[in-house]
Amino acid sequence: MQQQVYTEESEVEDGRSALRDRAQALLEFDVIRGRVAERATFFPARQLALTLQPSYDDYEVAMLQQETAEGRAVLDEAGEVDMFCPDDIEESVVRASIGGILTGLELLAVAQTIDVQANAKSGVLAVRQHAPLLADFAESIPNLSELTRQIRGRIGDRGVVRDDATHTLRALRSQIRQAYQRVTDSLNTLIQRAQSDNALQDNVISVRNDRLVVQVKAEMRSRVPGIVHDASNTGATLFVEPFSTVEIGNTWRELALAEEREIRKVLRDLSTLVGELARDIQRGSELTARLDLILARARYSYGIRGVRPLSPAELAPAASAPAASGTAAKSSDANSDDNADSKEQPAVEMHVRLINARHPMLGRDVVPVNVSVGPDWSVLVVTGPNTGGKTVAMKTVGLLALMHQAGLQIPADDGSVLPTFDGVYADVGDQQSIEQSVSTFSSHMYNVIEILGAATPESLILLDELGTSTDAEEGSALARAILEDLADRKVSTIATTHHRSVAAFAETSPGMMNSSVQLDADSLTPTYHLTLGIPGRSYAMAIAASLGLPEHILENAQGAIEPQYLRFEDWLTELQRERNQLQALLQEAEKSRGKTDALRQQLDEQIEYLITHRDDMLEGLRRGVLAQFDETQRRLKAAEASLSWGMPAGSSDMVHTESAREDIRRLREEIAAERATVPTSTPVREMPRELEVGDKVFVRGLNLGGVLVSLPENGSDAEVGIGNVRIQVQPSRLSLIEQQPEQGKPEVSIQIGPMLDSTELDVRGMRADESLAELELFLDKAVRDGFNSVRVIHGRG
Repeated sequence: MQQQVYTEESEVEDGRSALRDRAQALLEFDVIRGRVAERATFFPARQLALTLQPSYDDYEVAMLQQETAEGRAVLDEAGEVDMFCPDDIEESVVRASIGGILTGLELLAVAQTIDVQANAKSGVLAVRQHAPLLADFAESIPNLSELTRQIRGRIGDRGVVRDDATHTLRALRSQIRQAYQRVTDSLNTLIQRAQSDNALQDNVISVRNDRLVVQVKAEMRSRVPGIVHDASNTGATLFVEPFSTVEIGNTWRELALAEEREIRKVLRDLSTLVGELARDIQRGSELTARLDLILARARYSYGIRGVRPLSPAELAPAASAPAASGTAAKSSDANSDDNADSKEQPAVEMHVRLINARHPMLGRDVVPVNVSVGPDWSVLVVTGPNTGGKTVAMKTVGLLALMHQAGLQIPADDGSVLPTFDGVYADVGDQQSIEQSVSTFSSHMYNVIEILGAATPESLILLDELGTSTDAEEGSALARAILEDLADRKVSTIATTHHRSVAAFAETSPGMMNSSVQLDADSLTPTYHLTLGIPGRSYAMAIAASLGLPEHILENAQGAIEPQYLRFEDWLTELQRERNQLQALLQEAEKSRGKTDALRQQLDEQIEYLITHRDDMLEGLRRGVLAQFDETQRRLKAAEASLSWGMPAGSSDMVHTESAREDIRRLREEIAAERATVPTSTPVREMPRELEVGDKVFVRGLNLGGVLVSLPENGSDAEVGIGNVRIQVQPSRLSLIEQQPEQGKPEVSIQIGPMLDSTELDVRGMRADESLAELELFLDKAVRDGFNSVRVIHGRG
């Protein structure tokens, strides 16, 4: 009995596996495998990519996605890791492990593979903080550098054993070269002697049966006695080894055979070493292949601008809220018994949400689609015209689900959600079989029956043109019954159909949601956008009219349509028109909102910058003003010193004196002006009048003063200039700065001091600043009084 149960379970699992494989073929998952394989550089990794399979285990899928994310981190941080190796050494390593002898080229391939393993290990470990999972794989790659050193030390780049592989081989090859030279010298001498007899066919040395020979004319055979090793095809030429070179030729061949034995010994020793380390080599290749496959998945994900989708478990509780209008009402009509079996209904867990999903085979110009299955419905019915994109949208969901479960990131926007399905099953396209006498409808129905038997609440089912290829009434009834069964079982399903009754059934049934693709109302070209909550139109009449169907035939066709159907079409047309208008308004509002947000962000950044750097700006301004003030004071002091020299009246230097007095007058004004510009607390008062352009205003919140550049209009902000910066400020934050009355200009008094009473100055014991001031004043007076020399005492006494 147990054996029977086991057999039945095995048969069911085999059936599911076959259905999964069929869905992968229908969704063209093999194309994705090929594109990943193109991005692998390690030969075993390419083989793994070509056999890439989705996983149906939650934990394994999460680990695969983590690997790919870390692979992208490695590419970001370290760039490309060199794992290029075009050779497959698996067969060579296995042969070496059972005692086979590898050739020099095979040994070089083994060494190259080990080098690639070392590159993979070091490249990943260099960024282990960004890829801890991959670093664990890399850490496990064995260190076989000694084997590589042994191989490269004995085998040359072309696979030839090196002379210095052994001492014996070096000696043998030296003797071989000498022996060969003796044989060739002897043959060349014979050729020169035989030229006079015209016995040779060609004056060259040839090799036959590993012996050095000359080419003798058949009729001149007696002129060159020796051993015949071969003849030409025509028999006109004989390849003869002269008796005079046989002995030295034997010596050369004996040495060559000894060389071959020594070479074989070297190859056998290295092959034995490879065989002993075969398991480590294979383990290193497996880990390197896994790392390169991960990087290949990461490279492909980069190419399609992929993202890692969220799992339903990662969604916030808010994600369980209804995603479309009308959904809550439909859900409330569901049978109350559904809640009682909630533990067996993972509808929320199998929630699908794809944002701007793109089919990876349609290029960068593909129109993205937004698709949701759940959380309040499990069956999505897609209707609309032919070539409108129904099947592409459905296949996009299925293919992205397979990619996700194979560890690939998906071409969609952040925030997309995909669960781990226990199977993706599809019935897509015409699978009619003439050989098996199976009609299109029978083929579809056979597939659907198999899928219904294999599906669970954790499966994803894709049904294309459900209920077609048979009588419309019966096909529609079958389609409704099949979808109702899937909705009752909470199986995630996407079905496309042309049956209006199926769309109407989905509109009124719990657990189902309508969606549609549309044509542009004017050009009748597909928009490829998927719209939730609205059934689609067929556009059959409009398309027939645009293609030139006679008008009287169109009128007869429209007259045959039931009035209820026409009213439904008119309702859909009006609904689509209103939706397009609303979408245009929403897009315009979104653009305006984007501009407003950008301006607000710019203003916030400017205000934040001013607030952050306010003290620095004021300090810089204060330093600048004080520097100018100090410079002015210095110039004033120089002018005072010039006047203090007391030039006699009528002197030619009186002009300079008058110029100095003019400098003093001007500098007084500069000092007064510069003092007034030093930042101080500015008294403000409430505005006794309306602000005007050019007013000096105080900005509350920034504690800065500025000049009003423009007045607010229609509730907008005022523009204030603060130095070279202009900012937008709310009028309520502005106060008028009260203008201070001008104070009298400070008088500069210059007096001629008394004459020097001594020509000696003692600055010992003074501080540096104090002594410099005294010295400067002392020297000024000395110059003024006409002294040619003075005495200054300084230092420590």
